[in-house]
Amino acid sequence: MSDPTDLEIPGHVTLAQGEGGLPKVVVETAWSNAEIYLHGAHVTGFQKKGEPPLLFMSAASEFAPGKPIRGGIPVIFPWFGAREGSPAHGSARITAWELKETALLPNGAVELRFSLPGAEGCHVEFLVTVAESLTLELAVENTGDRDSAFETCLHTYFQISGIDAVSITGLAGTRYQDKVAGTTETETAAAIRISGEVDRVYFDTTATTEIEDPGYGRKIRIAKSSSNSTVVWNPWIAKSKRMPDFGDDEYPQMVCVESGNVAQNQTTLPPGGHAVMKVEISSMRLLS
Repeated sequence: MSDPTDLEIPGHVTLAQGEGGLPKVVVETAWSNAEIYLHGAHVTGFQKKGEPPLLFMSAASEFAPGKPIRGGIPVIFPWFGAREGSPAHGSARITAWELKETALLPNGAVELRFSLPGAEGCHVEFLVTVAESLTLELAVENTGDRDSAFETCLHTYFQISGIDAVSITGLAGTRYQDKVAGTTETETAAAIRISGEVDRVYFDTTATTEIEDPGYGRKIRIAKSSSNSTVVWNPWIAKSKRMPDFGDDEYPQMVCVESGNVAQNQTTLPPGGHAVMKVEISSMRLLS
């Protein structure tokens, strides 16, 4: 068995012991730093130099085998949401992935490739590229002898200055399922503002979305390809109090804008079929 420290790159990639004794990868580039836990291939940090973190992490998160990490970017596969008798949002986020490859690219970016062990009937890889932006590619190949249907999502928690101040654009005119109200609607707002619990799945959209955050003086851009669903989520007050791994008063500092293929947008692959969902997260200063 190869020594994982062979994948370290001096000055750029270091393997370390993280919270709860779980192994993590620490990445440094000229523009940014990041950290990824092998548990769930979970990106728990990405921060551009001179900026607040782009990703929110709950101070109440548990770091333990068999339990999901709360915050950052959970990898959701092969199903989204609850499933009786099975882990919510699938098994990928509570499984220890294998770090297969690291590379320092000619432009100074760092690339890391993770593989999900034990995925029945399929081969799953997660490619993370750390640079001035954060690029994520979730690749699934059907290695079985029959069609395979599954859901995917990168359940991204963004760090914001305050939920009352931010707005989300890019989803106007899109049909969505409102899981709080139990209805299906069409988004009429050019800029979505959040003032209560929100749990919406927007369907049939490949649009780039943006989070405008005047408090931090920045705009976060989420560009995606081969993703036909966008989820917007904030638990607000009552649900925050019901979540044991989320602080009661943390909801104003986060919003989830998630890229995926869920529900009616699930992916079906024939034997030998291959699908790659790609998301690029970047930020820029707001013009005053």
